[in-house]
Amino acid sequence: MRLISIAAVTAGGLVILSTGTAWAQNCSSFQNCAQAVASYKEGNSKLDRDKDGIPCEKLCGKNGENMP
Repeated sequence: MRLISIAAVTAGGLVILSTGTAWAQNCSSFQNCAQAVASYKEGNSKLDRDKDGIPCEKLCGKNGENMP
């Protein structure tokens, strides 16, 4: 597996988005649903607490209406 890390400095501090390190992230780590879905597809199953296939429901919506 290849590891790619991208860091961005925002007004709130340093945000690190990376591929291959999904386990270190939780829903509050993401700015939008697309980021959460990407991490979930990488295997970060803890993002879907109720196991309904929709990660981070506050970002993606209860029925997944905000999913890309």
